[in-house]
Amino acid sequence: MVELAPPPSEDFQGIWENGLGSQMELSVQGNDVSGIYRTNVGEPTPTEEFDLTGFASGDLITFTVNFGKYGSLTAWAGQHTVIRPGEFEIKTLWHLAKNIAEQNEPKELWSGILAGANSFVRPTP
Repeated sequence: MVELAPPPSEDFQGIWENGLGSQMELSVQGNDVSGIYRTNVGEPTPTEEFDLTGFASGDLITFTVNFGKYGSLTAWAGQHTVIRPGEFEIKTLWHLAKNIAEQNEPKELWSGILAGANSFVRPTP
């Protein structure tokens, strides 16, 4: 079987912001994505930075963030799209897994996964 090279990735590089004010700064090397994530929701302060890691292939992207001391991990998967010429968006779906204390798992484990959607755009200067 001939292995095909993945298509070049869209321009995911740089700063993106969602409608809740959370921000990510992406660096792309080939298909590898890395960066930092600052959340504007939940317990962390908006200036607190979390490592982000993922992959890009063509106009698809997936990335994860470990919120460490806050006891949660989040993964996003999405697609880069054009809103209008020169204006781009990354439409994503996400899953957040949060730690449920062992003693509470029998009754509360069902509440350990949250899901939602985010759209990220380039922030206006």
